[in-house]
Amino acid sequence: MPTYQTILPNNIYPFLESMANLYSAIEKRMHVAILAGEKIGSIEKRLQNQFQVDSTTVRNVYHDLKGKHSSIKEAQKTQLLELKSTISSIKKSITARHKRIKSQLKKQQSTSKHRFILHQKKRRLAIKQQKLEKLQKAEINLCFGTKKLFKAQYNLKENGYSSHAQWLIDWRKARTSSFQMVGSKTYAGGNQLCRLDNKGNLAITVPPCLVKDYGGKVAVSGIKFRSGQEFIDMALNPTRHKRGKSYRNGTEKPVTHRFVRKNGNWYLHTHVELPDIPTITSKVNGVIGIDLNKNNIAWAYCNSEGNLKNKGQIAINLDDKSSGQITHILSLAIAQILDKATRYECPIVIEKLDFSRKKARLREGSKPYAKMLSSFAYSKFAELVHSKAKLSAIQVREINPAYSSLIGMVKFMSLYGLNSGTSAALVLARRGLRLSERLPRVCNAFVHPEDCTKHVWTYWARISKLLKGCHRHSYFEMKVRVGVKPNNQGSASKRKLLGKSSDTPVNLSGTSALGVMPT
Repeated sequence: MPTYQTILPNNIYPFLESMANLYSAIEKRMHVAILAGEKIGSIEKRLQNQFQVDSTTVRNVYHDLKGKHSSIKEAQKTQLLELKSTISSIKKSITARHKRIKSQLKKQQSTSKHRFILHQKKRRLAIKQQKLEKLQKAEINLCFGTKKLFKAQYNLKENGYSSHAQWLIDWRKARTSSFQMVGSKTYAGGNQLCRLDNKGNLAITVPPCLVKDYGGKVAVSGIKFRSGQEFIDMALNPTRHKRGKSYRNGTEKPVTHRFVRKNGNWYLHTHVELPDIPTITSKVNGVIGIDLNKNNIAWAYCNSEGNLKNKGQIAINLDDKSSGQITHILSLAIAQILDKATRYECPIVIEKLDFSRKKARLREGSKPYAKMLSSFAYSKFAELVHSKAKLSAIQVREINPAYSSLIGMVKFMSLYGLNSGTSAALVLARRGLRLSERLPRVCNAFVHPEDCTKHVWTYWARISKLLKGCHRHSYFEMKVRVGVKPNNQGSASKRKLLGKSSDTPVNLSGTSALGVMPT
């Protein structure tokens, strides 16, 4: 559900401050009651009487608080997975370090350095295991106003405060910086308490406890959004909805509003559901495959028969960039690819990847690999592709990228003169067309007769082990050899396959890539 924002006129700021204070007070009481195990029904009635508000206001607070609780629970699940992955990686590292110490002892070499590293690894393992036990027992821990700002009161000067009273002002503002009014399509304006129309008029129903100060309603006009106005207008289209035996005038979609204070100004964040936009793409017109790499986004367009028609790369640099900068860089690159998909009227295929567990093991891996993973923003990339493609009516499909780089380098790199990125993108595009990537005929030497019932990825896994250690540029040096028949077995067939004489030992790690043998 996209969110669009606009700044609000300052004549309603006092009212918004009062509303934020009210919603914040209700939220804190509700949070304590929910953690105590109370049901929302009894909580709602008590808070209505205590704060003199209607049930809809309490429900708005409940939906907002429920979202925060759900977010915390999901974050805890992610932390548990990352901690377990990190612990597993540390244990493997400790085992490897023990073996290295034994090897050094046999050679009568000094082991003091390795013993020191081993000691630190064990300390880190104990710390991570304690964190895991604590997290497994933890309940919902929510600090209104953020923990960072709360801890700032203990180091006032370091955090730019001259006194505790100055910090207290910021603390109270942070705890009352936003409130939400949940939408409902069965009411005019898509919301029961906050109604916006297509002319830019906004009317907010005042809670009973604030009627004496602000009246029954607070209204402003001239509310316009720089982006997303067309989708908000579509959501606000008047629609009649049946409720029981009667009908109610409502809107096409619910419209949820969140009021947010930033830098002394109040902003309106409006959430709307996007309409169902029919896609303009079809696999009959081909597919564009995308391969995200550290420094570029490679793409390849193939027709419906899987033949390469166009390719390219878009350079990106995500090193030492902020979240906003990464989003901007990826958005510009994705826009270029969407333009091509619109021109070809074809869907897009991307990899289905999850780097969360790999990133949890960064400390135990090599420095270049850790640096690459830490700057790899695949989740943000996939999110942007899906959201922007939906607005452009482009279909997006995520597929398993297993062996896509290997297949691309073995089958297509030399054939089309591609690099590793564009060749992998071509494999993804072909896989999006449900085309199978069988082994080249020359590779049949590694297939056993009993393998006929196995999946083709089994063979590619075997080839991957044989070519482990090959440099990527060596795949361009593909040699053609005639005379290797399918299912030939033994070292002799491998020597012929790799261009070696019968008396030359086979060195799979240093040889060039496999070539396609002519018939």
